[in-house]
Amino acid sequence: KSGAGTIVNIGGLSAHTGAKNRAHVVTAKAGIVGFTRALANDLADDGITVNCVVPGLIGTPRPKDKPEPSHHMTHQTITGQRGTPDDVAAAVRFLCGPGARYVNGQAIHVNGGAYLGV
Repeated sequence: KSGAGTIVNIGGLSAHTGAKNRAHVVTAKAGIVGFTRALANDLADDGITVNCVVPGLIGTPRPKDKPEPSHHMTHQTITGQRGTPDDVAAAVRFLCGPGARYVNGQAIHVNGGAYLGV
C-alpha cells in the first residue's frame, strides 16, 4: 500500500563455500539466496527491495554440555575473530534504511573475510 518496502532474508555462508557432509544445509541456504533474487525481480515494480544477509561464523552463547559443531572449528576468517549478532543486525539495519534504496537482489556477506568470492 505504501509503495515501498524492504525484505531481508538471512542466508548462510555454506551456500557459497560448500561444506563436507552438509549437503542438506548447503542446498537450503543456496535456496534462500535464489529466492531472494527471484523476489527482488518480482517485487521491484512495487518499490520493494529484497536482499539477503549471509553471516559467517557468529559467536553466540552455547550451553556447556553442547560442544561446538566440528564444521565451525575449521572455519577461518582473515580478521582472526568471530562476528557477533550485532554485526549481523547492523547489516540488516543498513538494508532497511534509506542508504540501501539502490541495493536489491544482493547477498551481503558479514563474515570477517572468510569468503572473498564474487
